[in-house]
Amino acid sequence: MAQDTSSGADSPRRRPGLLRDQVQLVKKKDSDRYEIVPIEDTLSFEKGFFIVIRACQLLAQKNHGIILVGVAGPSGAGKTVFTEKVLNFMPSIAVITMDNYNDSSRIIDGNFDDPRLTDYDTLLENIRGLKEGKAVQVPIYDFKSSSRIGYRTLEVPSSRIVIIEGIYALSEKLRPLIDLRVSVTGGVHFDLVKRVFRDIQRVGQEPEEIIHQISETVYPMYKAFIEPDLQTAHIKIINKFNPFTGFQNPTYILKSTRPVTVDEIKAVMSKEHTETTEETYDIYLLPPGEDPDACQSYLRMRNRDGKYNLMFEEWVTDSPFIISPRITFEVSVRLLGGLMALGYTIATILKRSSHIFYDDRVCVKTDWLEQLNRKYVQVQGRDRLYVKYVGEQLRLDGSYVPRTYIEQIQLEKLVNDVMALPDDLKTKLSIDDDLVSSPKEALSRASADRRTKYLSRYCLFLVAV
Repeated sequence: MAQDTSSGADSPRRRPGLLRDQVQLVKKKDSDRYEIVPIEDTLSFEKGFFIVIRACQLLAQKNHGIILVGVAGPSGAGKTVFTEKVLNFMPSIAVITMDNYNDSSRIIDGNFDDPRLTDYDTLLENIRGLKEGKAVQVPIYDFKSSSRIGYRTLEVPSSRIVIIEGIYALSEKLRPLIDLRVSVTGGVHFDLVKRVFRDIQRVGQEPEEIIHQISETVYPMYKAFIEPDLQTAHIKIINKFNPFTGFQNPTYILKSTRPVTVDEIKAVMSKEHTETTEETYDIYLLPPGEDPDACQSYLRMRNRDGKYNLMFEEWVTDSPFIISPRITFEVSVRLLGGLMALGYTIATILKRSSHIFYDDRVCVKTDWLEQLNRKYVQVQGRDRLYVKYVGEQLRLDGSYVPRTYIEQIQLEKLVNDVMALPDDLKTKLSIDDDLVSSPKEALSRASADRRTKYLSRYCLFLVAV
């Protein structure tokens, strides 16, 4: 294949490292059309965006007729967001969403990710029409009714660039027609969270039903049919967007080991407060590929009074506060098997006995943690200033522990093991006061071998629930 030099790829003034210089054109074999030389490195969402824009511009300069761009990836990876970002930058392009080519008569067991569901006849007919310079009738699919409800007219865009977006946009049936192949993927964990949030709004399914569908059909379909297609992409993008960053009204938490009496707690609560006790088991599930010593994106499956809830949450620390955005769904225990089929593993199970006092502004509770053999007091609420005020009234200032319980377990397991190591290894790991004040820094010093050992130990730690 002949290398194209008009892109600046062979220019003597080329400056290595510039994003625009990473895009090089090459002539397709047995064709007069150009494509880009595949970029070996996986790109971030932002870098991938600029590379795709540059590639589209160069391809439009060199190729005649319609420029077809395929954007593929698993459910929840961010394909639609990425495509919308490109559309906002280049409003003269056209977008074809493959979801609209679903044929409801082909749905088997509610599996919307089966490749046989796509009406390729209509899709290919639309592509041929656009290539011939004609306006085409693109179907409109309604997910809530699982039916095709009409058509819209799509004209040939002035830019001549058409993006085809969908999980099978790089399938064997479409690849020969596509000038630029783009894959967008994320980690299994955030893909799962984003897919659940999306389908609740779009399809109206229950969260547990969505997760079961993902573990039983979506993920196997991805491994069998989608993942191999993504390997053919010219540009591979990994979307590390955290779906929790957009959450509103997080919970602010102050935590202390200072002893507080029941009377002291009642004194800071309103007269209409409620008092209760409860016992919970929190099953922490480690996402696939995560480091067990430093993970901050655990799934938490909580058992309380025989009922199970799945908690999607993250936390950040703004000392002394722990700030935790979360969303919770009631599920059945059988969901655990589905999550483990996705690659989640049980990291630890935390038993907690709590004495709780709450009103409409704040919750104060004492927690006895069996694993840590220790009692904590927590002040929680949505109003940061009021949580701070209640903490001051309980005389907790100066005693706060700005770590979640799972972080504390991570830290203390590491500390206990390190203290039993030979002196020379202690020195290498720099055991000092920073270990307690900065657990994340301490955890990052552990070697990969030790991390593997801890994960194995966590997975063996099971209690009867």
